[in-house]
Amino acid sequence: ITSPEQEIINENLTDFIRYAARLRIEAYDSGNRRYEDGLVTTVSTDEAQELLSSSIELKRQSSKAKKPPAINWLKEAKDESSSLKHDLNAVSFEKDDDSNGHVAFVTAASNLRAIAYGITPVDQMETRKVAGKIVPAMITTTAFVSALSCIEFVKLTQKADLNLHRNAFINLALPFFAFTAPLPAEEIDGLDGSSHTIWDIIVVKESKKNNAKGGMTMKQLIRKVVSKSNTSEVKEIAVSNISWGEYMLYANFLHEDDDTLLNTPVQQLLVEAISSGDIEDEDFDSSDGEDSSSPKDLNESQLAEIDALKRRSFANLSVLVEDTETGEEAELAPIRLQWWKEQ
Repeated sequence: ITSPEQEIINENLTDFIRYAARLRIEAYDSGNRRYEDGLVTTVSTDEAQELLSSSIELKRQSSKAKKPPAINWLKEAKDESSSLKHDLNAVSFEKDDDSNGHVAFVTAASNLRAIAYGITPVDQMETRKVAGKIVPAMITTTAFVSALSCIEFVKLTQKADLNLHRNAFINLALPFFAFTAPLPAEEIDGLDGSSHTIWDIIVVKESKKNNAKGGMTMKQLIRKVVSKSNTSEVKEIAVSNISWGEYMLYANFLHEDDDTLLNTPVQQLLVEAISSGDIEDEDFDSSDGEDSSSPKDLNESQLAEIDALKRRSFANLSVLVEDTETGEEAELAPIRLQWWKEQ
């Protein structure tokens, strides 16, 4: 008795051999005839499996027989290759025509590979859907880029000097290969000629005292940001906007006099922002008297986002500051607010 799993394997093996043989016949057929489904495959699945078993047994018997000298094999191969002078027919893949057997072949081949790796096989409809969404890519280029990235990663782990790292520009179609020393990170302009790069971060640490009172409030965060942003030339800096991802937490034209929001811990504001679903182009206001952090109306995505937030040790915030004298605005390097944790 054959198990259900083996039946699936046998079915895919049979389909693979059947449709691979059919495609090979079409490629070598000098008449360039179109083979409808069933014309080439005139045997049933059971008969095909029996033929497959017979061929395997025949191969076993032939392997036990006395083998001719290798020189004879080479001569026979040379004679056979010289007789193959006709051009092969190009067979173009067409996923929407069931009669050509293309999707059936791809399904059987991919299912056999999936089964080998413990992946659930799919039907022809799923294969057809996936085939319609494939973006062409060169496997060799992907392998090349992956290898070069790994080499640079090894240099990084070994703390190699910066001048030993390389940027690579490749085009296998030309072919073209060029390696250059890495360029400095692009500078982002700030206030009064100051600048930062995408790698810079301003760290604001929550104190033990803040944590004991429920966490650093928005007012305390703003003060910390202002103190870290002041320069010798710009005396008066005001925080105009604070956001976390797509959520706007603070805007001075809305919340400058909102004591409720200013005295609310930042972590609580993040939870409320996720719970309310408010984003930057909507008015975020935590003073409506409702506890938006209540889980009763939250969907699975919101609950998962809140859970991930509470498990993190920090939150990266985007902050826009303004020179109150000139009105000039600039975005600071990301503000990393680190929550207090007992050592």
